[in-house]
Amino acid sequence: MSMVKPHPIMRIVQIGPYPIERGRISGGVEASVFGLAQEQSLCHEVYAFDVPRLGGDSRVEHDGEVLVHRFRNTGTRQMATSRQVKMIADEICTLQPDICHIHGTGLFQWLMYKKLKRAKIKTIVTIHGLIRVEKRNMLKKGMTPKRLFQYLYQGAVEKRFLSQLPVAIVDTEYVKEMVNNYPIRKKPAMQVVPQGINEDYFELECSPASNVFLSVGAIIERKGHLLTLKAFEQLRKAGVEARLVIAGTVTSQSYLEQLQEAICNSEFREDVSLYTDVSVNALKKLYEDAHVFVLHTEEESQGIVFAEAMATGLPVVSTRVGGAPYVVKDGGTGLLSNYADIVTFADNMKRLMTDEQLWKTMAKAAKSEAKVFHWNEIASRVSDVYDLYGVETQSR
Repeated sequence: MSMVKPHPIMRIVQIGPYPIERGRISGGVEASVFGLAQEQSLCHEVYAFDVPRLGGDSRVEHDGEVLVHRFRNTGTRQMATSRQVKMIADEICTLQPDICHIHGTGLFQWLMYKKLKRAKIKTIVTIHGLIRVEKRNMLKKGMTPKRLFQYLYQGAVEKRFLSQLPVAIVDTEYVKEMVNNYPIRKKPAMQVVPQGINEDYFELECSPASNVFLSVGAIIERKGHLLTLKAFEQLRKAGVEARLVIAGTVTSQSYLEQLQEAICNSEFREDVSLYTDVSVNALKKLYEDAHVFVLHTEEESQGIVFAEAMATGLPVVSTRVGGAPYVVKDGGTGLLSNYADIVTFADNMKRLMTDEQLWKTMAKAAKSEAKVFHWNEIASRVSDVYDLYGVETQSR
């Protein structure tokens, strides 16, 4: 890895979903908060404030050098976390941090931002995609009172939040463009810093001799696992011998049931495996056993799994949506097609499974390109943003 310039020691508070177990990480934002906090703790004094969780416990614990503060959601719904903002903000203020780094643009994050700004604590926000876009896409799939409420209410909260931010970190140029197109007069100044991946992934090596397609992503409609399955079935019908492995955290029980039924009804069901809520170590083994990474996603702000796959040497077959083209170079580290174009997606899968030279070229390029996502590099760039924001550090 390239050398990065040192930064003065800071007391940093990371605010966002922090994994209950480091061996089980649910979703990109949780991976981002965990990875950044752990990397920063090598040089700084870092505290992680987890979002209040339904059924969780309030406690303080060490995770390596990171001191993690956890809170139990005292309400019956996730939105009830807003009632605990003052208590959590007061606890943060007692630490006298040099900077607080909030992840996300929801109600809890907005209220926390306002509290910390009133306390005159320097605070910066990372925008991990836009809630408004996600809820609008859900609304397009079918109008329900709940979806309409989420789109209108959460979108309004996010709009107010974004209009108050002087500066923000965004994952990709795609997210920057989305924010610039947001219907608000005052846009934040944005610094593009992608989410990183841990050193462990660079030490893994995928399998050149395998015939396994691996798809990693939350079990939810947006990740397109049913469409990946359809493409795989077309590939098998064309005579290509291969297996498909799907792995992800269950976010939608109804989508999980649809996916299980589709696999059960597939004539190639013996060649399809579905793993839910796998541990980090189990996931690494799946990467090592795979030959090509596939994800027929509908929308991604960045897609950390792309970087993880590339670090292990896996070429990527995915869709030309959101931030995906900013991570996967079409024709360089993978092959991209339009969302819902099953024919082209299946053809891209076939090319990387049957063309040995193409696979070798893209596998080598993927391994090389993934280096820019190493947390060491990313944490240094985040510190650069802190410096630009005028953080006054203290001697600790």
